Amino acid sequence: MDQLKSLQAIVEGGSLRAAAENLHRTQPTISVAIKNLEKELGLKLFDRAQYRNKLTPQGEALYKKAKLVLGQVQSFENLAKQLTTGEELEVGIAFTSAIPVAPILTTIRQCKVEFPRTRLEIYSENGTGPLDLLDNGQASLLIIPWIKNFETLESLHFMNLRFISVISAQSPLLKEYKVVPKAVMRTHPQVIISGRKSSTKTYGVLEGGDQWRVNDFQTKKELIVQGMGWGSLPEHLIKEELEQGILAPLEVEGGIAVSEVEFRIARLESEPVGPVAQRLWQLFQERVE
Repeated sequence: MDQLKSLQAIVEGGSLRAAAENLHRTQPTISVAIKNLEKELGLKLFDRAQYRNKLTPQGEALYKKAKLVLGQVQSFENLAKQLTTGEELEVGIAFTSAIPVAPILTTIRQCKVEFPRTRLEIYSENGTGPLDLLDNGQASLLIIPWIKNFETLESLHFMNLRFISVISAQSPLLKEYKVVPKAVMRTHPQVIISGRKSSTKTYGVLEGGDQWRVNDFQTKKELIVQGMGWGSLPEHLIKEELEQGILAPLEVEGGIAVSEVEFRIARLESEPVGPVAQRLWQLFQERVE
């Protein structure tokens, strides 16, 4: 390793003197290390006929490999230090795709600053889909709609989010009805978010009606804007469209035009957590207090 470090220092520093200063060694020590390396390899690494230390073609190839080896050694040492401190190698956080991302990322960024060696993995899922990632061990912290009491989870309030049933402002239904009968709405496609995860459920679905099924809110919003259906969307996603008269609130017989859903930060109550996951939990807690 010392010989490879000497090789790298000469190439990147441009001279024996620069390499010696960088490694805090004498120039003769660096020179001997390179000569011993050449002897062991049976190759000349530098063309000494030049005024400056210039790599031979063989030296160029070995220098590139040396950089990779030294990088792996550094990575090995960093990992050992991290394991010594007890910090997790990675922590996963999964949240429901309906909620604003900015406040989540602000908190995650702060955690990353404090624990730069831990990889933070971020997942966005529909509905209660994050629960599947908790079950398979991909995520240890969730932000989900609190539609029922999950007895195995410890949780704290994150935010309330308003969902509004909307349709294109150009729809003739708005002129014909104040409250649209279910029978009429069944002939107009409802745009529904659905997912592949087993725990992802759909709510507020008009049974027996025509449907569009999509897997993200942006597509759902665009279908409704284009007059191809109706459905419920988070208020923060459609604020501008409502103000500009592109979308309009819709009330369906027996339905709720506007609903408010609580989202909570959650984790397994009985699961021990490492320092990074615990700090991430604390940062979210500080944000909502």
